Amino acid sequence: MKKSEKKGGAALIVGLLLCLKAFSWEVDTSLCSPGGIISVKCMADEGIVTGILYGDDRKLSSGEVFALAGDHRLLILPVPCDAEDPAGRVELLFKNGSRESVGVGFSSRDFTAEEIPLNGSMTSLRQSDDPRKVNESRRLWEILSSFNPDAVPSSAFILPVGGARESSHYGDRRIFLYSGGESSRSLHYGIDYAVPVGTPVKAPAAGTVILAVDRKLTGNSMVIEHGPGIYTLYYHLDKLMADEGSRVEQGEIIAESGITGLATGAHLHWELRVNGVPVDPLLFLNRPVVRIP
Repeated sequence: MKKSEKKGGAALIVGLLLCLKAFSWEVDTSLCSPGGIISVKCMADEGIVTGILYGDDRKLSSGEVFALAGDHRLLILPVPCDAEDPAGRVELLFKNGSRESVGVGFSSRDFTAEEIPLNGSMTSLRQSDDPRKVNESRRLWEILSSFNPDAVPSSAFILPVGGARESSHYGDRRIFLYSGGESSRSLHYGIDYAVPVGTPVKAPAAGTVILAVDRKLTGNSMVIEHGPGIYTLYYHLDKLMADEGSRVEQGEIIAESGITGLATGAHLHWELRVNGVPVDPLLFLNRPVVRIP
């Protein structure tokens, strides 16, 4: 695997906490950069139901309001890693059909570029139209796009494999080099940790195991729900150690890392999705995705 150097001068989180007050809701843009989130805190009587994040005129994400303690409500809008707009807006939709917009500014961020050569079998695995891949992708998307307002928000994350070396980063711009000479581009939606087969993988926060299955591309895979629309994913595992439907606690061993599926070496792929959009899990090691007042 050949990698380019990271570009300099870009901060992971840029700017100060900004609370834009409009009526009785607050828009927190402290993590308003690619891979981050925007949070809208409001009261129940405000009547906000859903929200949409736009960059220029392009829809970037959406979300539903869910209940916190007391009469507080929260709306989370993820910022995709390919959001390149310098400014955008949050559009709030109310129960009575009215709408309000708040302008936001996006902090910039640079990402690594990498080339990944694939042998014949890996090329075939990635390029094939195997119905199994299609069905597995459909099931995964149904899970990641589902929203359970009753899911209990959890704490800030811990790393699933401690201080292991990152072999690929969130948001990497990838070029797959196929054995036949063709190539394709993609974005890397998680973090890869270079760890030996059999390394214990720990739950980064408490949650419920929604998926624990062997998949064609990602091998032995697991998905954990940590709150409304908040899921972490674990790919290329050697062994699954938690069953679907089980409750796991932060720090509990849920699996062992491996080299299953489309993997060029032993590693753990760790991913965080909010409302179906991949965001950077490292942004939530010191603060939870859901800040409870």
